[in-house]
Amino acid sequence: MNLRAYFVLTFFFLVISSAAVFAQPAQGNVIVLNNQELKLSNTGSISEFDSLTAEYNKWCMDNNDYVLSYKVMRHWWGHNNRDFVTIVEVKGWDEVIKFNTKADELFRAHWDTPAKRKAFNDAYDKYFTGSHSDEIYREVVFKK
Repeated sequence: MNLRAYFVLTFFFLVISSAAVFAQPAQGNVIVLNNQELKLSNTGSISEFDSLTAEYNKWCMDNNDYVLSYKVMRHWWGHNNRDFVTIVEVKGWDEVIKFNTKADELFRAHWDTPAKRKAFNDAYDKYFTGSHSDEIYREVVFKK
């Protein structure tokens, strides 16, 4: 067997064995992480920001049947204190879509007119630069 054939055969077995290792059924919950950059300016206050965040969470997260748990975090220590992170735990991939749809429904129900939604969004959005990242993770469950 020449070197090229050996390489192709080895590569083939690596791919097959890797697929078998990673093709296990999903075992853990799904974590949706959103990291937004806060805009620190003189146009608002931390108490207003916290109040708006608490109101959103009360109406859109606390009442969302698809949310198993959630956390809201602000960067506490380091050179850049503008990170604002939300972490939402749901049961599986299907619940990611359902959680977002339900959050939107709850948002529209609480802020029940376009004017109320615009007022809330304008008040809340002034605290963000628009720079953000979204990640979705699967919890890794190890057998004991």
